[in-house]
Amino acid sequence: MNKFIVIIVLIVTQNAYATDHSNSFYLFTSLGKSNFSDMTTQSDISAAKANIISNLENQFILANPGATSPNYSADLNAKDTGTGVGFGIGYIFHKYVSVETSYQYFGSVKVSGQIIDGEDSRLNYAKTGVIGAFDVRTFIHTPSVKGFNGFVNWGAILWSRETRIKYSFVDSESSQKLKDTGFEVVYGLGIQYLSKDHFGAMIAWEEYNIAQENLNIVKATLLYKFKFPI
Repeated sequence: MNKFIVIIVLIVTQNAYATDHSNSFYLFTSLGKSNFSDMTTQSDISAAKANIISNLENQFILANPGATSPNYSADLNAKDTGTGVGFGIGYIFHKYVSVETSYQYFGSVKVSGQIIDGEDSRLNYAKTGVIGAFDVRTFIHTPSVKGFNGFVNWGAILWSRETRIKYSFVDSESSQKLKDTGFEVVYGLGIQYLSKDHFGAMIAWEEYNIAQENLNIVKATLLYKFKFPI
């Protein structure tokens, strides 16, 4: 008898979360921590140092023909984490399949420090990349247990990166702005919760490919689900 009661309670409890969410739209917003470490490895910093020093030596030689170029050195470091935000819309085709389209702002990655010449004069340097993307993704969900399910997702992104390079020395300053875009891939996995009314939430890890370098983000998402037409 006790076993029979336990089975009935489990069935009733499961039914409380067994709402069919198919053919529902949802709006969502997310907040997460971006990790740019693959874009700011030691080899990247070393390459930046070599490029900066080479440019300064060339500029010195052009401005001072026949003179010996100063012995430049560089002390650079990287900020490789940022705060990402996003928003978008999704559609649940089936309890196991949904799609999303969104805009994601990943924050900024920065390499900065000082360039030092042979007389210990110091030139401040900063290179900042601000990255965002539009994406479209497909989600495959596991069966739901009390409103919770796991998922994997994959898709494509159209990313945009604005890079700002700034030099400052004593009372002089120069800057440069570059912009590049590309079409790459995204994939991820996580856990989703959908209540039997309108609300839900997700926690996910996702990896984006930006200019053939990896950027990953851990994020939390809140969503509001509704039928259409309302």
